[in-house]
This record gives sequence, C-alpha cells and structure tokens, in this order.
Amino acid sequence: MMIVMERSSAVEHLVEIAEDSSAMLRFREREIGWPLEELWATGELLSDASDLEGGAVVLVLDEPAEEVPWLALTPASAFVGDRLRLAKRPLAWSCRPTAWPAWNHENRRLVRYWSAADGLDDPVVEALRTGDVAGLPVVEPEPGELAAQLRKELDVSRRHLDATLDSYWDGDWRREHKGFAVGPEDHLWRAAQAVREISDALDRLEPGA
Repeated sequence: MMIVMERSSAVEHLVEIAEDSSAMLRFREREIGWPLEELWATGELLSDASDLEGGAVVLVLDEPAEEVPWLALTPASAFVGDRLRLAKRPLAWSCRPTAWPAWNHENRRLVRYWSAADGLDDPVVEALRTGDVAGLPVVEPEPGELAAQLRKELDVSRRHLDATLDSYWDGDWRREHKGFAVGPEDHLWRAAQAVREISDALDRLEPGA
C-alpha cells in the first residue's frame, strides 16, 4: 500500500534519522561499533511536490562492498536499520558500501544530507523541507557510468546468491539468518531479486549487449 505523507513530515523523519545517527557515533569507540558514514535523500523528496509517495533514504556503510550486495540484509545493515527504527518509518531505505557510489539503478538521483564527519547539512535539509530543490547538489550517473557500475555489482550479487543457495539448508546458516523479523527464505528472495533487478536494469541500459 502506498503511503502518502506531507513533505514536512517526511523531512522530519530524515532529521530524526540523522540525529539518531549522530548520537550513535559514540559507539565507534566501543566494541559494538557504528558503520554508518553518510545519509542520502532520494525519490520524491527531490521533487517540489508538497505530498510525497516515494521518499527514500540511502545509508552508506563503512563495510566491504562484497558484504553489502544490493538488497541483502546483512548484520551491519540490520543493526543500523534497527537502531534507527527504519522499519517503523514511512520511508523506503537501502544500504550502500563506501566503496561504491550512493546511486544505483533504483536510486539514480540523490543528495547527501548527513555525514559522520560533518553532521547534518542544514542548507540541504532546509531546501528539502521547503521543496525549493532546484539548487540542490544532486548526484546522478551518466548511463554509461551506471552500466559499468551495475556490471560490477551484478558479479557481487551473483556470488552472494550462489553462497546463499549453497548454505540454504545448512542448520547453522539458517539459525544465523533469523532475526529482525526475517528468516532464511527472505534472505534467499532478496539475493535472487537483486540479481534479477540488476540484470534487468543492464538490459534496459544496454539492449542487445
């Protein structure tokens, strides 16, 4: 079901996520850690609409790219998502590793509004709040740049799917992949869906390749 929300409400969620992210930085000096480096806004948040149907936030994690394949619910992403209460917010969310661009086939236009180094970007947040988004420092890849990145990500997602299939009936693996309201079947679906999504996106970018 599509959730329609006022722009002000959506931006308030962005700010709360950023504030919670800043507060969690204290755990970087402890064993628990905190891998979140950046927050990016995308979707209809980058339009001038007053009511939004497709706002989303992208989390950039300081994790190896092989450990943050598209759609995978990894220990790091599950931990961060739970701490930021993302499942209870009316915004879609996804994770990216620091080694890759924040954009991908799903979120092609984004603006960074928080970082661990600099905190909340107040001018960006104010522009998102008012809908005066024309001057935002939006990043967006060229088609060729996106295709090259997706080819790299497809290899990672295929390896992740193979590993998930190989381990799916292993008892230890199944126990390790329960929690945060998901089970082994969810991890398998995410791995397969990621390969399909990236493959389809490449086909659209490079028909007949």
